[in-house]
Amino acid sequence: MSGPRPGDRCPDAAAVGAGTHARVRGPQDRARRTALAAYTAFRERHYEPYLQYAALRIGRNAAAETTVVAAFTELAVSWTAILGGAGPAAVAWRILHDHVDRALGHGPTAVPASQVVHSLQHDAHFLHEQMRLSPERIAEVLGVRPGDLPALPPRSLQE
Repeated sequence: MSGPRPGDRCPDAAAVGAGTHARVRGPQDRARRTALAAYTAFRERHYEPYLQYAALRIGRNAAAETTVVAAFTELAVSWTAILGGAGPAAVAWRILHDHVDRALGHGPTAVPASQVVHSLQHDAHFLHEQMRLSPERIAEVLGVRPGDLPALPPRSLQE
């Protein structure tokens, strides 16, 4: 798949560092740099599995890449607020999931709490079976604790 790679300076990263003042010194500048570094590291760690997930669900590489870039752009715009919350990776996964659903023609829907658990279980199985991710990596990508994942079949049964 072509296009921007996680290490590239991307326009959405600029949104994390952007502010009303071109150059702010002191604690605000330090906080902005920290947020940008955290966003960049997060994007580098999650870009490929997000892209692979989107490509498998959407079925078209170009549309998957556009979807993932849009999800990361939305994430970047709210990154500082998301970073201050309890689960940035879980929020990022929900944003990606919503963008993939829209790319598939499903409108945005409010998901009740009981559906969120079911959706995460489905996603965990999908990441394990289709992408062959380890349970630890699945938990990281979904933004949940490994102990909160549903039981997944052993890797040896799938190979």
